[in-house]
Amino acid sequence: MENLHGTAGVPMLNVLQKNNLVNVLIIVTRYFGGILLGTGGLVRSYTEALQKALNNSQKVQKRQGIEMLVQLEYNEYSNFQYYCKKNSILITDVEYGELIVCKTELEEEKKQKLNKDFETKTIILKDIKEISKKYITKSI
Repeated sequence: MENLHGTAGVPMLNVLQKNNLVNVLIIVTRYFGGILLGTGGLVRSYTEALQKALNNSQKVQKRQGIEMLVQLEYNEYSNFQYYCKKNSILITDVEYGELIVCKTELEEEKKQKLNKDFETKTIILKDIKEISKKYITKSI
């Protein structure tokens, strides 16, 4: 039997490294023994399968962030949505009551800008408060 060691893990790791990817789980299942393909054929098969998977995947980063609650008047909601889109702030939940209450996720460095814009009335909000620190997902 031909020795086929080194035909999957190392070549696939090289593809991940070339794409600057870390903390990735890749599973490739081989249903055929592979001896007829030979070492070169197996390497090509595994790397092509991985590259196709990467091309069809959404790449994200996990970054240190903050979850915050924002309260605002109804007439300010569209301005706040625009502000969030422009400043990469994700609105994750909206509750409608006497005021609109938005749960948001933002990167740590965006918190200072939001607080400053709140204080200087660049964005008109009733109140903002930090709920918790958390890792947030950002598409890349």
